[in-house]
Amino acid sequence: QMNYANGASRRSPTIWKLLNAAGFSVGTMNIPFTYPPEALDGFQISGLDTPTASSPFVYPPALKRELVKRFGKIDHDVRFLGFMSTDRRRTQVLAEMEKIDRQWASVALYLLEHHPQDVMMFVFMSIDTVQHYFWQYMDPGHFLYDPKAEALFGNAVRKVYERLDAVTGEIIAKLAADTTVLVVSDHGGGPVVDRTLFLNRYLHQLGLLHYREKQSDGQKGRFRLSKVGSKILRGGFSVLRKSLSSRQKSLLAELFPALRKKAELAYTSFEHIDWNRTKAYCSEVLASPPSIWINLKGVKSRGIVEPAEYRALTDFIIEKLGELKDPRTGKPIIARVYRRDEIFHGPFAQETADIILDWWSEDSLFSTLPSFKKDKDKPPVIIREHQPSQDSEWGGTHRLHGILIGRGPVLAAGAEIENARLIDLAPTILYLLGVPVPEDMDGKVLTGMFRSDFLAAHPCQAGDASGVSERYSTTGYTEAESAQVEERLRALGYLE
Repeated sequence: QMNYANGASRRSPTIWKLLNAAGFSVGTMNIPFTYPPEALDGFQISGLDTPTASSPFVYPPALKRELVKRFGKIDHDVRFLGFMSTDRRRTQVLAEMEKIDRQWASVALYLLEHHPQDVMMFVFMSIDTVQHYFWQYMDPGHFLYDPKAEALFGNAVRKVYERLDAVTGEIIAKLAADTTVLVVSDHGGGPVVDRTLFLNRYLHQLGLLHYREKQSDGQKGRFRLSKVGSKILRGGFSVLRKSLSSRQKSLLAELFPALRKKAELAYTSFEHIDWNRTKAYCSEVLASPPSIWINLKGVKSRGIVEPAEYRALTDFIIEKLGELKDPRTGKPIIARVYRRDEIFHGPFAQETADIILDWWSEDSLFSTLPSFKKDKDKPPVIIREHQPSQDSEWGGTHRLHGILIGRGPVLAAGAEIENARLIDLAPTILYLLGVPVPEDMDGKVLTGMFRSDFLAAHPCQAGDASGVSERYSTTGYTEAESAQVEERLRALGYLE
């Protein structure tokens, strides 16, 4: 079973809560993983994890009524992403993407004028979306490149960048001259490569992941029925995914959540795994890192690996991952492999994956797809055929390095910041505003951004540990909300 995280899954106080506590009002718009919205001194409009437009995704609630009255229904979604099998649909997607951008831009400008706060954060998602679905049309070297479609869509990515560059200019024009502005992306973008890794298939071939062979005598009839049923569900699910809009599928998922769960299981690589014999596995979700989990006794509900085996098992897996080669070049496809404790620390580190693969670095690029039992003996690494894209397939994906651009009276004009990380932004923003940085906050202050006289007059202050958020919840969503969020993620391409 897969559970979906949202803002309530976060266990530490947010930066906007820390700023509120320090006396700053804060407004956020469309930031992922902010649903349900927090009660702030200011406002919060939830982002990617919002189930539907009818969900209570704005705080205070009166602000949602105000915005809907002025701008109409607030859209997070681009329709038709799940079935862009024609140029007409692709054109519709680009038009709707522009419509959503312009609505969010209008909302942002309205909030700046009518609900100004000390700190305001706005997110626009279309650059991410357009790169996922239209990168291949501008890249002649892409394995999905279509020279005929380039005339229609080759400029799609550039147009979105230009549009949001103009929106950024409109926002800046509304601000006082002494306002500090940061433009940030949470990752970079680049082409999907033709090299695909089926990680669970490889774990099976290493003898670490096993599939169910047969049921007990008392379950045989039920097994045959479930086998036929799963094929029917899988086929029907595939047809519905390609023929219905994301809103229609979301409605069906809400009306029939139990059937959705069965269809989802039939469509995943988990359907036939024998957990009583499996020592290691990967979730194989499209856009999450291809990490490996150890089925550890006392940690997993059906764990079989003894704690004393853990180190030797992870050593073995890491060694074998290094043996995965590109069939064309013979070179390793995974540049680096990390143990959990090399990346994560703190009281919740044990809840993360045991082995993490480098995935987005330029020297470690590959796609991942679910591994199914019927293909268990095929090669774990394949090279995709070079042919024009026919469906809603991703042509672009993430890269490790994003952007950070700043403008403000205390920033060092012309400075170039080396080795900045996404986790450095929160402590840097706190420092900029004179707020002590909690001792348990990851990241560092990017001192290279600031003028030397400002640094001299404002030494960094360390604050007390921020602790665990009071709003933390393990439940996440209701079953209906989970169905809606799943369909939104699937429509965006984040789930297979």
